[in-house]
Amino acid sequence: MKKCELLAPAGSMKALEAAVLSGADAVYLGGSLFNARASANNFNNDELKFAVDFCHLRKVKVYLTVNILISDNEFSVLDKFIRYINQIGVDGVIVQDIGVAMYIKRITPDLKLHASTQMTVYDVEGARFLKKLGFERVVLARELSFEKILEITTTVDIETEIFIHGAMCLCYSGQCLMSGIIGGRSGNRGKCAQPCRLEYTVDTKKGYLMSLKDMCLINHLDEIKNSGVTSLKIEGRMKGAEYVGTVVSTYRKYLDENKTVSTEDYRKLERIFFRGGFSDGYFIGKKGKDMFCHTKPDNPYLRQVDTFILTEQYKKTHIFLYFKGHIGMPLVLTAVDEYGNIAEYRSDTLLEPANKNAVSKDKIYENLNKLGDTVFIAQSIEIEVDDNVFVPTSEINKSRREVTKKLSHLIASSYQRDKNEYEYNETETDIKTNTFRLSVYISEKKQLNAIRQTDCERIYVPLELNDYKEDEILVLPRITPDNLEKILSDVPNKTVLVRNIGQINIAKRCQKEIQLDFTMNVFNKKACDFYKKQGINIITLSTEITLKQIKPLTSVTECECIIYGKLPMMITENCLLKTSVGCKKGGYIYDRTGEGFLIKCLPECRNEIFNSKPIIMSDKLDDIINSNISYGRLNFVDESAEETIKIYNSYKNREKYNSEFTRGKFYKGV
Repeated sequence: MKKCELLAPAGSMKALEAAVLSGADAVYLGGSLFNARASANNFNNDELKFAVDFCHLRKVKVYLTVNILISDNEFSVLDKFIRYINQIGVDGVIVQDIGVAMYIKRITPDLKLHASTQMTVYDVEGARFLKKLGFERVVLARELSFEKILEITTTVDIETEIFIHGAMCLCYSGQCLMSGIIGGRSGNRGKCAQPCRLEYTVDTKKGYLMSLKDMCLINHLDEIKNSGVTSLKIEGRMKGAEYVGTVVSTYRKYLDENKTVSTEDYRKLERIFFRGGFSDGYFIGKKGKDMFCHTKPDNPYLRQVDTFILTEQYKKTHIFLYFKGHIGMPLVLTAVDEYGNIAEYRSDTLLEPANKNAVSKDKIYENLNKLGDTVFIAQSIEIEVDDNVFVPTSEINKSRREVTKKLSHLIASSYQRDKNEYEYNETETDIKTNTFRLSVYISEKKQLNAIRQTDCERIYVPLELNDYKEDEILVLPRITPDNLEKILSDVPNKTVLVRNIGQINIAKRCQKEIQLDFTMNVFNKKACDFYKKQGINIITLSTEITLKQIKPLTSVTECECIIYGKLPMMITENCLLKTSVGCKKGGYIYDRTGEGFLIKCLPECRNEIFNSKPIIMSDKLDDIINSNISYGRLNFVDESAEETIKIYNSYKNREKYNSEFTRGKFYKGV
């Protein structure tokens, strides 16, 4: 049975020390830029170098988060940063943006790619797609059951990483737009304000209705260890050293010992952070109300009974010391570690005979063995000295300090890279003027029947409506059903709208033309270039991109933007209606200001939650067309047939549509 890696968060240097010294096999952390925890302390470049060396000296791996969407004008800074972390020996980089991933793969091919949970991979097809692209590891969605995890690990030859402890988001990671839409702080850009942790109302039920309990899988470690999962991840880069140390040391204990978790240790985890209890609901395949904490904890950080004390109980490196002291020769101390690294110290002066106090082997041994302030333990010390040689104690101590310093530097340097870096050559593209057309996405049969009576040539029809026409674009579900390939083999539609990375190969096998939805988070020219090479020629861009950022992308491929509609803010595995007031066929959830967000019920008790106001841009089409966009999409969610026609005509005729609406921060300046 392969040993599972215990992976710990490090939002600060103190937290990193706590993780390493408590038994983590690896840590993940962020630099000062480009990571999904922008408000954590994070690490500047010098601190990163120190952190990487600190970990490597203790045989702990370091994974760096570059897990946000990145715009084209940020790539020059990103380039320098990636080359730097590659040179200092970071073991892997955790990436959300496919354009960024392909860029890293090109310029630093030795730097291992890990697919962030923000890439929303939850099935075999997603893992298989990333494996073919050269990803070393995929961080799976938190929503997966043990059976789904096992299916991936036994089917795809790729490292898998799963969350085992810490906070859970209500929405699938990478698909949440709520913070950005409501407050302008995008989770996909590392600035999530966590609006899901606030108070909401459904019908007469009021409380923290979107807030999930923390995950805790410590009672399932035996199953996980036998599943083929590579890495067990603890969430918590926003939490302190005491939290990190407590959680890591507790999981370390039960990973190493095949014992039932004691009540005392489970309570220890609860005391360090408590959000109404723990949940293993997703893992055991039991969704529902028990996963939620509808009341706000008075003090989620409950202190330990005893203050957590850091002691370097793990990660010592065994070394062999060889001491030579001969009259007329310099003192020589050689240190060899268990991997064959060799360091040597030679004194500047020659040793002399002793007048009366010759040094003893016991004294030399005692001083050489004082390694407590280093990462080393002496497995053996061999001493070769003349009987009457004089060796000052200060010189013995100096030799120990210098040789361990040299060995530390040698070990840290062995992880560093200074070769196999390349330039990224941008694909040559012709700047072309695209013909602008409207496309219509409908959600309900009444809207479909209405829009079919118009001259609209591009109509998106969701698969679940079960109404197929060859020339209409079939919209695939956001969460892929197990029988999707069979369904696609039977439908007449030539083109499908792919909404998850795992659906691309399914659509290709069914010989469908592919378009990408905004759920694929395409944010830069390099992502467009990658997908075009996959044979995908039309891309609906991220709703978090601005008009100023769009034009470079339109030179690569035909792009579509959503220019009308209530944007979907979340896709959830749990049903907010069922878990708060009981099963209903849709409804609304209201925030503290009275804004009501539509909840649509999906198969498998999932929800899609929409913004309260639509984006309306019918009076701004000239600006949109000047961005060289090929298609402007009207997204209809709950509009009546009459409203659907009226809104379509207002865009077709360039009329201002009078209604309460939003421009969205992503259309700033328009």
